[in-house]
Amino acid sequence: MTGADSPHREETLIEPFRILLVDMSRLVGELVEGAVVRSDDMGVVGRTSSLTELHELARETDPDVVIVGIGDDELPEECLDLLLERPRVKVLALQEHAGRARLYELRPERVEIGDVTPDEVVETIRAAVLRPTPF
Repeated sequence: MTGADSPHREETLIEPFRILLVDMSRLVGELVEGAVVRSDDMGVVGRTSSLTELHELARETDPDVVIVGIGDDELPEECLDLLLERPRVKVLALQEHAGRARLYELRPERVEIGDVTPDEVVETIRAAVLRPTPF
């Protein structure tokens, strides 16, 4: 048996996850890229050391996940804008010096309310605004 008939041939039915690396230190970027490259189901489609290039590079590479280095607990504004511009993208923020990570994504959620009175509409608004987000 050869080629397509070979029992040793592995077929991938799903496209590999497209990973974009942004604004990480050289060492952490190399470690993350090495781990991604060793995976069969994902690949690095781009890398930049600058947040200012994020949107242009995202348009060019169409990533599934953007991995961004952050110095503190705040996600950079460029990443928030990216989530709004490209709602299917997930942003994995790596707090490099602490070795911690956070995943950001837009998650539309439908909550069935049913028949409501005007007063219940007001209460629903309060509940929605005060409800903690999963992040």
